[in-house]
Amino acid sequence: MRKVLLASTALVAFGTVAANAADVTLTGATNWEYISYDNASDTAGTNGTYFDHDFDMDVAFTETLDNGLTTKMAFGVSESGVDDGYFSIAGDFGTIKMIHSSGGIMGGAIAETVVDDKTTLGTDSGSGATVGLASKHDEAGGESTATGIQYTLPAMGGFTLAAEMRDSGVANKSNYSAAMATYTADMGDGGSVKLNYGSASTDDTGVTGNLSGTDATSLGVTVAMSDFAVSASRHTLADNGNTTDYATDILNVQYSGIDGIVIDAFQKSGDDDINSTYDFASTAASVTYTIATGLSASVTMTDSEVTSATGVKADDDATILKLSASF
Repeated sequence: MRKVLLASTALVAFGTVAANAADVTLTGATNWEYISYDNASDTAGTNGTYFDHDFDMDVAFTETLDNGLTTKMAFGVSESGVDDGYFSIAGDFGTIKMIHSSGGIMGGAIAETVVDDKTTLGTDSGSGATVGLASKHDEAGGESTATGIQYTLPAMGGFTLAAEMRDSGVANKSNYSAAMATYTADMGDGGSVKLNYGSASTDDTGVTGNLSGTDATSLGVTVAMSDFAVSASRHTLADNGNTTDYATDILNVQYSGIDGIVIDAFQKSGDDDINSTYDFASTAASVTYTIATGLSASVTMTDSEVTSATGVKADDDATILKLSASF
């Protein structure tokens, strides 16, 4: 739920009057979780429960210029500090976005393909928990969070194309580039289909003999019809040193035919073509109830197992109780 504040034509700050007025959008979200987990690889004495509380606030300033261009400055603040930000210029030519540690075109498109809660369950370093153990491969394609620039073409008949480049700085040459194509179409009776394909690469550091750079691809499809939505995607990630070649397949089925309730079933599995011993599988089921607009509660159950490149097996399962609010 949003609250949009229209600034007055005269903004007084520190005793001065602002020359321009802008639309200011302020949104917030918070997630409180109680997590109970069982990890067979944990040593004796490890606590199997913990609380987690996250929050995020996003601020955006939007201005329409005299020549019709739209400029926007936005940043987000979480419990760990400022976590993203960008400045964009939009017009008939599309949108140019100067990004600072913001989410990229690969991760953004993939997050729309699958249910986020089931893919971001990872190790919580503060608790010692490993919730959703099978998360070694980053299905967002090794996405960079460095400062950079994005360009998105105007939509053409449901088709959009975006490109991105991020610079690693002067310390090394491991720059990052990515491109994402997305096609969306209506299927009648309220149904829709969405296809996306992305490719990303990170250069080697430039140090002689260093082959740590990566190449990644992501291919996804989402079909929504009536009360059902099915998403499927495949993601690959390989390094230039030919030491890893991961492939991950993700499937999510969602049902929203019960008033106020959404049910999800999720499955993720993958392997490494270089290290044939390594493989993983993770499943999850989730029920979310909307208490009121902007307030929801959910319960998620996960089960994961992985075999390392050296043949060591481990598994975990978890139950997550979550209360979410947006403002």
